[in-house]
Amino acid sequence: MKPNEKLLNRYIIKKFSMKRNRRNFLRTAAISGGAATMLPLSSCSPKVEETKRTTVDYRKLDEVLKLPVLKRELFPDPVMIETLELLRDRNNTLCRVRSKDGAVGISVGHPFIGKSAYPMFNYILKRFFVGKDARDLDTLIFDAVERNLKNQGIPLNVQVAAIEFAILDMLGNIANKPAGLLIGEVQNEKIPIYLGHHYSNLRRLEPEESLELMYQDMLKTNAKAVKLRAGMGDNLASDQEFAPGRSEKLIRMSRDKFGDDITLMMDGNGSYGVKEAIRLGKILEEYDYYFYEEPIPWDWYQEQKEVEEALDIQMAGGEEEFGVHAFRYLIGNEVFQVLQPDLFYYGGMIRTMQVARMVEQAGLKITPHMSRGGLGFVYLLQMVSVCPATANFHEFKLFETPDANGTTIPIESKGAPFKSANGEIDRLTGSGLGITIDPDYIKTHKVVES
Repeated sequence: MKPNEKLLNRYIIKKFSMKRNRRNFLRTAAISGGAATMLPLSSCSPKVEETKRTTVDYRKLDEVLKLPVLKRELFPDPVMIETLELLRDRNNTLCRVRSKDGAVGISVGHPFIGKSAYPMFNYILKRFFVGKDARDLDTLIFDAVERNLKNQGIPLNVQVAAIEFAILDMLGNIANKPAGLLIGEVQNEKIPIYLGHHYSNLRRLEPEESLELMYQDMLKTNAKAVKLRAGMGDNLASDQEFAPGRSEKLIRMSRDKFGDDITLMMDGNGSYGVKEAIRLGKILEEYDYYFYEEPIPWDWYQEQKEVEEALDIQMAGGEEEFGVHAFRYLIGNEVFQVLQPDLFYYGGMIRTMQVARMVEQAGLKITPHMSRGGLGFVYLLQMVSVCPATANFHEFKLFETPDANGTTIPIESKGAPFKSANGEIDRLTGSGLGITIDPDYIKTHKVVES
């Protein structure tokens, strides 16, 4: 099926005005001394341009990385961390922090990685926080991640994030402010969402069946954007499908199913090598998709850049990254136009805010990532509400709160009830993380002593 004339005209207009026009603007800004001079722009000398690419100037990115994040001025007196506890019920973990003055904060750990990574909490991380002033959270987070060279990675970062969320909850309760307002100013009163769930269904079920599931959820949430899934999602560049031609069929059918007014995205989850990623990307451009997420395995930086340069569609990625210098490289070299640090995998909101500031400096966009389950949507709403340079839509996997045991976490909003109206969710206005967890649920978890 060929796209209709209206869709084709929209694609032609966008094709010549998106990434390449933005690059031309940045080159002009660089020549005139604008803020984009850190980008990998070609030298003015034809000889240099012919022989080698100019080295990226990261100085502007490094400057914003040095800026403080936590608003220390909100806390005139020290907030000394007296206890930091890991609470566990089978596979699920909670983090509870208490100050010497009796203030308390609590968070729920990652809904599936936490069950295998929790020993890091007591053995590696606790010493970086207990007895320290919570007002120094920027430094505490830096030390917990960067001074743990041999332990770095996602398992460490998910525990760092859980600790940070609990401390921000405590500090927000002390200051009577939402956690987001401790690290930034309101950028988004309402958070526009895209549906990003049905991970397996979109790959394994027949397109007709899987798209109907997503369509029904779109009607329930009034979402104006939907993300689909291509390939096997194996992060192995296997170029495999669960059925021959399935992803291509899904791309074409989705536009017909959802219509021209719904924004569509596609996530490859590392399914493809360069050649197949480009081929599929051309079809996505034909059907006017908003972005193309990680078609190449996440750490194949050079190959991803080859795909990015071959296509006009915006490229998105970064959810698996756990190091600041990786994001510095991805942003400085514009490997992606839309950056997606995961709030757990990358180690929390403070580190994500640093990425957002680099993204803003480079003239790119950010849409923080969050896994489904636990309190994922709560953390995401706090972050996006104060995040600069945000993309048009943000990932939403419904208001469901299953923990790592499959038990629904009983929570209540301290402000307005949770709802998606017209494809948008109001920012959380209650203090701390903006929610109250049922104390009886917390009591089912016991303190892990070692």
